[in-house]
Amino acid sequence: MSNFSLKNKKILITGGSGFIGSYLLESFLEKNQVCVIDNEYRGSNISLTKKKFPKKFPKNVNFQNIDITNESELLQIFKKFKPEIVFHLAGIAGVSTVLNDPMRVIDVNLIGSYNLAKTIAKIDTVKKIIYASTSEVYGPTAYQLDEDSFTTQGTAYDPRWSYATSKLFAEHIFVALERQYGIKTVIGRFFNVYGPKQIGSGAIHEFVKRSIENKPLTIYDDGSQIRAWCYITDCLNGLQIITQKGSGIYNIGSPTEALTSVGLAKLVLEITKSKSKLIFKPLNSSDVRVRVPNIEKLSALGYSPKISLREGIAKTIDWYKSINS
Repeated sequence: MSNFSLKNKKILITGGSGFIGSYLLESFLEKNQVCVIDNEYRGSNISLTKKKFPKKFPKNVNFQNIDITNESELLQIFKKFKPEIVFHLAGIAGVSTVLNDPMRVIDVNLIGSYNLAKTIAKIDTVKKIIYASTSEVYGPTAYQLDEDSFTTQGTAYDPRWSYATSKLFAEHIFVALERQYGIKTVIGRFFNVYGPKQIGSGAIHEFVKRSIENKPLTIYDDGSQIRAWCYITDCLNGLQIITQKGSGIYNIGSPTEALTSVGLAKLVLEITKSKSKLIFKPLNSSDVRVRVPNIEKLSALGYSPKISLREGIAKTIDWYKSINS
Protein backbone atom coordinates (compact mmCIF):
# COMPACT_ATOMS: atom_id res chain seq x y z
CA MET A 1 0.00 0.00 0.00
CA SER A 2 1.53 3.32 -1.04
CA ASN A 3 1.85 6.19 1.41
CA PHE A 4 -0.17 9.37 0.97
CA SER A 5 2.15 12.37 1.37
CA LEU A 6 1.42 14.95 4.07
CA LYS A 7 3.88 17.55 2.80
CA ASN A 8 3.23 20.62 0.66
CA LYS A 9 -0.52 20.13 0.83
CA LYS A 10 -3.49 22.39 1.40
CA ILE A 11 -5.13 20.90 4.48
CA LEU A 12 -8.47 21.93 5.98
CA ILE A 13 -9.31 21.00 9.58
CA THR A 14 -12.81 21.42 10.97
CA GLY A 15 -12.63 21.71 14.74
CA GLY A 16 -9.01 22.79 14.47
CA SER A 17 -9.19 24.97 17.59
CA GLY A 18 -10.21 22.04 19.78
CA PHE A 19 -8.27 19.46 21.73
CA ILE A 20 -7.27 16.95 19.04
CA GLY A 21 -7.62 19.47 16.21
CA SER A 22 -5.06 21.87 17.68
CA TYR A 23 -2.45 19.10 17.94
CA LEU A 24 -3.20 18.11 14.37
CA LEU A 25 -2.78 21.73 13.29
CA GLU A 26 0.62 21.95 14.99
CA SER A 27 1.81 18.78 13.26
CA PHE A 28 1.07 20.24 9.81
CA LEU A 29 2.24 23.85 10.26
CA GLU A 30 5.81 23.45 9.07
CA LYS A 31 5.29 22.09 5.55
CA ASN A 32 1.68 22.79 4.58
CA GLN A 33 -0.94 25.47 4.13
CA VAL A 34 -3.72 24.92 6.68
CA CYS A 35 -7.25 26.27 6.92
CA VAL A 36 -9.01 25.91 10.27
CA ILE A 37 -12.80 26.03 10.54
CA ASP A 38 -14.10 26.32 14.09
CA ASN A 39 -16.81 28.32 15.85
CA GLU A 40 -15.01 27.80 19.20
CA TYR A 41 -18.21 26.53 20.81
CA ARG A 42 -16.27 24.75 23.58
CA GLY A 43 -13.36 27.16 23.81
CA SER A 44 -10.16 27.42 21.81
CA ASN A 45 -6.53 26.31 21.84
CA ILE A 46 -5.57 28.59 18.94
CA SER A 47 -3.90 31.13 21.25
CA LEU A 48 -1.66 28.37 22.65
CA THR A 49 -0.71 27.27 19.13
CA LYS A 50 0.04 30.86 18.09
CA LYS A 51 2.28 31.29 21.12
CA LYS A 52 4.15 28.07 20.28
CA PHE A 53 4.50 28.88 16.55
CA PRO A 54 4.43 32.69 16.29
CA LYS A 55 6.13 32.82 12.88
CA LYS A 56 3.56 30.49 11.31
CA PHE A 57 0.61 32.81 12.03
CA PRO A 58 -0.90 33.98 9.78
CA LYS A 59 1.60 32.88 7.10
CA ASN A 60 0.69 29.17 7.04
CA VAL A 61 -2.72 29.29 8.72
CA ASN A 62 -6.06 30.59 7.54
CA PHE A 63 -8.53 30.67 10.46
CA GLN A 64 -12.28 30.85 9.79
CA ASN A 65 -14.65 31.29 12.73
CA ILE A 66 -17.80 29.74 11.29
CA ASP A 67 -20.29 27.00 12.10
CA ILE A 68 -20.35 23.92 9.86
CA THR A 69 -24.14 24.07 9.89
CA ASN A 70 -23.81 27.12 7.61
CA GLU A 71 -23.55 25.46 4.20
CA SER A 72 -23.19 28.65 2.15
CA GLU A 73 -20.21 29.89 4.20
CA LEU A 74 -18.61 26.45 4.01
CA LEU A 75 -18.84 26.49 0.23
CA GLN A 76 -17.29 29.97 -0.01
CA ILE A 77 -14.32 28.90 2.12
CA PHE A 78 -13.77 25.69 0.16
CA LYS A 79 -13.90 27.49 -3.18
CA LYS A 80 -11.37 30.06 -1.99
CA PHE A 81 -8.93 27.77 -0.13
CA LYS A 82 -9.23 24.73 -2.44
CA PRO A 83 -8.21 22.05 0.12
CA GLU A 84 -6.66 18.75 -0.93
CA ILE A 85 -7.10 16.96 2.40
CA VAL A 86 -9.97 17.46 4.87
CA PHE A 87 -9.85 16.40 8.51
CA HIS A 88 -13.34 16.55 9.97
CA LEU A 89 -13.07 16.84 13.76
CA ALA A 90 -15.78 19.43 14.43
CA GLY A 91 -18.61 18.14 16.58
CA ILE A 92 -20.48 18.31 19.85
CA ALA A 93 -19.38 15.82 22.52
CA GLY A 94 -19.43 15.38 26.29
CA VAL A 95 -22.16 13.54 28.18
CA SER A 96 -23.54 16.64 29.92
CA THR A 97 -23.87 18.56 26.64
CA VAL A 98 -25.45 15.57 24.93
CA LEU A 99 -28.03 15.18 27.70
CA ASN A 100 -28.89 18.87 27.91
CA ASP A 101 -28.92 19.79 24.22
CA PRO A 102 -29.45 16.70 22.04
CA MET A 103 -30.92 18.75 19.17
CA ARG A 104 -27.72 20.79 18.96
CA VAL A 105 -25.74 17.53 18.93
CA ILE A 106 -27.74 16.24 15.95
CA ASP A 107 -27.61 19.60 14.17
CA VAL A 108 -23.80 19.87 14.29
CA ASN A 109 -22.71 16.23 14.16
CA LEU A 110 -25.21 15.04 11.58
CA ILE A 111 -26.48 18.04 9.60
CA GLY A 112 -23.10 19.78 9.78
CA SER A 113 -21.38 16.65 8.46
CA TYR A 114 -23.94 16.39 5.66
CA ASN A 115 -23.29 20.03 4.74
CA LEU A 116 -19.56 19.32 4.66
CA ALA A 117 -20.03 16.29 2.42
CA LYS A 118 -22.25 18.22 0.00
CA THR A 119 -19.70 21.03 -0.10
CA ILE A 120 -16.85 18.63 -0.88
CA ALA A 121 -18.92 17.08 -3.66
CA LYS A 122 -19.31 20.50 -5.32
CA ILE A 123 -15.58 21.14 -5.73
CA ASP A 124 -12.90 19.03 -7.39
CA THR A 125 -9.84 19.62 -5.21
CA VAL A 126 -10.36 17.27 -2.24
CA LYS A 127 -8.49 13.98 -2.61
CA LYS A 128 -8.97 12.54 0.86
CA ILE A 129 -11.28 12.93 3.88
CA ILE A 130 -10.41 11.77 7.39
CA TYR A 131 -13.44 11.66 9.68
CA ALA A 132 -13.09 11.57 13.47
CA SER A 133 -15.73 9.18 14.79
CA THR A 134 -16.12 7.55 18.19
CA SER A 135 -16.14 4.24 20.04
CA GLU A 136 -19.67 5.16 21.15
CA VAL A 137 -20.96 3.77 17.84
CA TYR A 138 -20.39 0.26 19.28
CA GLY A 139 -23.11 0.84 21.87
CA PRO A 140 -23.24 -0.03 25.60
CA THR A 141 -20.49 -2.65 25.50
CA ALA A 142 -17.40 -2.12 23.37
CA TYR A 143 -14.86 -4.73 24.47
CA GLN A 144 -12.28 -5.73 21.86
CA LEU A 145 -14.72 -5.28 18.99
CA ASP A 146 -13.14 -4.98 15.57
CA GLU A 147 -14.18 -2.50 12.91
CA ASP A 148 -16.47 -5.00 11.18
CA SER A 149 -18.56 -5.58 14.31
CA PHE A 150 -22.19 -4.55 14.21
CA THR A 151 -22.92 -1.10 15.63
CA THR A 152 -25.74 -1.03 18.18
CA GLN A 153 -27.42 2.03 19.69
CA GLY A 154 -29.53 2.41 22.83
CA THR A 155 -33.18 3.40 22.89
CA ALA A 156 -34.21 6.64 21.18
CA TYR A 157 -35.78 7.73 24.48
CA ASP A 158 -32.35 7.95 26.09
CA PRO A 159 -30.77 11.25 24.89
CA ARG A 160 -27.26 9.92 25.54
CA TRP A 161 -27.45 7.96 22.29
CA SER A 162 -28.13 11.04 20.17
CA TYR A 163 -24.35 11.54 20.10
CA ALA A 164 -23.47 8.00 19.04
CA THR A 165 -26.26 7.92 16.46
CA SER A 166 -25.23 11.26 14.95
CA LYS A 167 -21.61 10.11 14.63
CA LEU A 168 -22.60 6.77 13.12
CA PHE A 169 -24.87 8.38 10.53
CA ALA A 170 -22.07 10.78 9.65
CA GLU A 171 -19.88 7.74 8.94
CA HIS A 172 -22.52 6.58 6.46
CA ILE A 173 -22.57 10.04 4.86
CA PHE A 174 -18.84 10.04 4.14
CA VAL A 175 -18.82 6.43 2.95
CA ALA A 176 -21.66 7.36 0.58
CA LEU A 177 -19.61 10.34 -0.62
CA GLU A 178 -16.71 8.03 -1.40
CA ARG A 179 -18.89 5.57 -3.29
CA GLN A 180 -20.70 8.19 -5.33
CA TYR A 181 -17.89 10.66 -6.01
CA GLY A 182 -14.75 8.56 -5.58
CA ILE A 183 -13.28 10.78 -2.86
CA LYS A 184 -11.11 8.63 -0.58
CA THR A 185 -12.55 8.44 2.94
CA VAL A 186 -10.88 7.12 6.10
CA ILE A 187 -12.64 6.93 9.47
CA GLY A 188 -10.98 6.83 12.88
CA ARG A 189 -13.04 5.68 15.87
CA PHE A 190 -11.44 7.27 18.93
CA PHE A 191 -11.36 5.53 22.31
CA ASN A 192 -11.13 7.95 25.26
CA VAL A 193 -8.42 10.37 24.20
CA TYR A 194 -6.88 12.58 26.90
CA GLY A 195 -3.91 14.82 27.61
CA PRO A 196 -2.75 18.44 27.91
CA LYS A 197 -5.00 21.13 26.37
CA GLN A 198 -8.15 19.03 26.70
CA ILE A 199 -11.30 21.14 26.67
CA GLY A 200 -14.57 20.06 28.25
CA SER A 201 -15.59 17.59 30.93
CA GLY A 202 -13.56 14.44 30.25
CA ALA A 203 -12.96 12.24 33.28
CA ILE A 204 -9.17 12.64 33.40
CA HIS A 205 -9.42 16.40 32.81
CA GLU A 206 -11.93 16.72 35.66
CA PHE A 207 -10.07 14.39 38.02
CA VAL A 208 -6.76 16.19 37.47
CA LYS A 209 -8.28 19.64 37.89
CA ARG A 210 -10.19 18.79 41.06
CA SER A 211 -7.43 16.72 42.65
CA ILE A 212 -4.94 19.59 42.29
CA GLU A 213 -7.51 21.83 43.98
CA ASN A 214 -8.15 19.16 46.65
CA LYS A 215 -11.83 19.08 45.74
CA PRO A 216 -13.97 15.89 45.76
CA LEU A 217 -13.88 13.63 42.70
CA THR A 218 -17.30 12.50 41.50
CA ILE A 219 -17.74 8.83 40.59
CA TYR A 220 -20.97 7.80 38.89
CA ASP A 221 -22.74 4.61 39.86
CA ASP A 222 -20.36 2.16 41.58
CA GLY A 223 -17.35 3.21 39.49
CA SER A 224 -16.85 -0.21 37.94
CA GLN A 225 -17.11 1.13 34.36
CA ILE A 226 -13.97 0.28 32.40
CA ARG A 227 -12.26 2.59 29.93
CA ALA A 228 -9.03 2.21 27.95
CA TRP A 229 -7.34 5.61 27.81
CA CYS A 230 -5.35 6.88 24.81
CA TYR A 231 -2.83 9.69 25.25
CA ILE A 232 -3.11 12.51 22.71
CA THR A 233 0.23 11.87 20.95
CA ASP A 234 -0.68 8.21 20.42
CA CYS A 235 -4.03 9.30 18.98
CA LEU A 236 -2.26 11.79 16.71
CA ASN A 237 0.12 9.09 15.52
CA GLY A 238 -2.83 6.85 14.71
CA LEU A 239 -4.49 9.65 12.74
CA GLN A 240 -1.37 10.30 10.71
CA ILE A 241 -0.94 6.59 9.96
CA ILE A 242 -4.49 6.11 8.68
CA THR A 243 -4.17 9.31 6.63
CA GLN A 244 -1.01 8.09 4.92
CA LYS A 245 -1.69 4.37 4.67
CA GLY A 246 -5.29 3.68 5.60
CA SER A 247 -8.50 2.73 3.86
CA GLY A 248 -11.84 2.23 5.57
CA ILE A 249 -12.47 2.32 9.33
CA TYR A 250 -9.92 2.06 12.17
CA ASN A 251 -10.16 1.90 15.95
CA ILE A 252 -7.66 4.31 17.54
CA GLY A 253 -6.82 3.70 21.18
CA SER A 254 -4.60 2.03 23.76
CA PRO A 255 -6.17 -1.28 24.82
CA THR A 256 -3.57 -2.05 27.50
CA GLU A 257 -4.24 1.19 29.40
CA ALA A 258 -7.63 0.23 30.87
CA LEU A 259 -8.96 0.98 34.35
CA THR A 260 -12.26 1.23 36.19
CA SER A 261 -13.51 4.73 36.99
CA VAL A 262 -12.61 4.21 40.64
CA GLY A 263 -9.18 2.91 39.69
CA LEU A 264 -8.59 5.94 37.47
CA ALA A 265 -9.58 8.37 40.23
CA LYS A 266 -7.29 6.66 42.73
CA LEU A 267 -4.38 6.75 40.26
CA VAL A 268 -4.83 10.51 39.76
CA LEU A 269 -4.96 11.02 43.54
CA GLU A 270 -1.80 8.98 43.96
CA ILE A 271 0.16 10.92 41.34
CA THR A 272 -1.04 14.35 42.54
CA LYS A 273 -0.70 13.39 46.23
CA SER A 274 -4.10 15.01 46.65
CA LYS A 275 -6.30 15.02 49.73
CA SER A 276 -9.45 14.89 47.63
CA LYS A 277 -12.19 12.45 48.58
CA LEU A 278 -14.28 10.27 46.30
CA ILE A 279 -18.01 10.85 46.23
CA PHE A 280 -20.45 8.52 44.48
CA LYS A 281 -23.54 9.68 42.61
CA PRO A 282 -26.23 7.77 40.70
CA LEU A 283 -26.23 7.88 36.91
CA ASN A 284 -28.76 10.19 35.27
CA SER A 285 -28.57 8.32 31.97
CA SER A 286 -27.41 5.00 30.57
CA ASP A 287 -23.68 4.34 30.44
CA VAL A 288 -21.13 2.33 28.52
CA ARG A 289 -19.92 -0.38 30.88
CA VAL A 290 -16.78 -1.39 28.98
CA ARG A 291 -14.84 0.45 26.29
CA VAL A 292 -11.60 -1.25 25.21
CA PRO A 293 -10.51 -1.24 21.55
CA ASN A 294 -9.32 -3.95 19.22
CA ILE A 295 -6.48 -2.27 17.29
CA GLU A 296 -5.22 -5.21 15.21
CA LYS A 297 -6.17 -3.52 11.93
CA LEU A 298 -4.34 -0.30 12.81
CA SER A 299 -1.38 -2.17 14.28
CA ALA A 300 -0.91 -3.90 10.92
CA LEU A 301 -0.10 -0.45 9.50
CA GLY A 302 2.60 0.12 12.13
CA TYR A 303 0.63 1.69 14.98
CA SER A 304 1.84 1.03 18.52
CA PRO A 305 0.78 3.18 21.51
CA LYS A 306 3.79 4.48 23.44
CA ILE A 307 2.49 6.39 26.46
CA SER A 308 1.31 4.51 29.55
CA LEU A 309 -1.68 5.80 31.49
CA ARG A 310 0.49 6.71 34.47
CA GLU A 311 2.93 8.66 32.28
CA GLY A 312 0.14 10.37 30.36
CA ILE A 313 -1.63 11.47 33.52
CA ALA A 314 1.65 12.81 34.93
CA LYS A 315 2.20 14.84 31.73
CA THR A 316 -1.37 16.16 31.93
CA ILE A 317 -0.90 17.16 35.57
CA ASP A 318 2.36 18.97 34.78
CA TRP A 319 0.67 20.90 31.97
CA TYR A 320 -2.33 21.85 34.10
CA LYS A 321 -0.06 23.11 36.87
CA SER A 322 2.00 25.11 34.35
CA ILE A 323 -0.99 27.08 33.08
CA ASN A 324 -2.33 27.73 36.57
CA SER A 325 0.90 28.69 38.33
